[in-house]
Amino acid sequence: MNRTVFQLTEPERNDAVAEHRFYVEEAKKRLLSQFENISVEADQAEQSHWDASGQFFDPECHDEGSLAEAARDHGIVFYQLLTEMHGRTRLSVVAGMYHHWDKRLRRFLVREMRWPGLVPGEHTRRALWKIDSAKLEAFLLALGIDVRAFPRFKRLDAMRLVVNVFKHGEGKALDNLRQLYPEFVPLTGPHVPNVPDDTAMVVTDAHVEEFADAIEAFWRALPTELVFDASVELNLPDEIAKGHRKDAEAAAR
Repeated sequence: MNRTVFQLTEPERNDAVAEHRFYVEEAKKRLLSQFENISVEADQAEQSHWDASGQFFDPECHDEGSLAEAARDHGIVFYQLLTEMHGRTRLSVVAGMYHHWDKRLRRFLVREMRWPGLVPGEHTRRALWKIDSAKLEAFLLALGIDVRAFPRFKRLDAMRLVVNVFKHGEGKALDNLRQLYPEFVPLTGPHVPNVPDDTAMVVTDAHVEEFADAIEAFWRALPTELVFDASVELNLPDEIAKGHRKDAEAAAR
């Protein structure tokens, strides 16, 4: 009683990869590239501040050294604020990349799994959208796909935690990120707090590239066709099983 769970056509796989690549390349070009000359811009901000203060300079009232120090401080603050904005922009790009992949995957599963009755109605469909990533992995594993065995999956897992920390701040995701992928939360350095919070998380442009590669690797590794034995009872997550029961009750009315 083998049943086909889903079929991923090559045109759809290629479209998913192309769409993902477009997002990454355009995000680098239109967003991240704007921060390539932060040091130069900070120097210009310092010079502009110095020039502005010189317009009203009165040696009888003003101290040239104090004005120069104020200009330097202005340049430093400008650099720090741009650096923080760069970090937030980078994380926003990562979050957009991750959430789009996650939604496209769930949308694909909901659409394809209607055929064998795995997603027979609204309750199961909503459950598939609602469950967290761990339960989604368990659902796929019950069907025979171990996504954790996919190439570069650890980078995909790290991206999930990074996005959660970016969204929620300190919490379980940060603890897991520190434990599983400590490179993202370095525990040594002059600016590391005694109790690291979300501000201690470090994500670089190199990480963005690795995350992008992990998503593409996922789409490449997803099988073209998934078949399972319909006579075997599946060990489904509770939310999916509950949705099934509700859909079955609704169909019996």
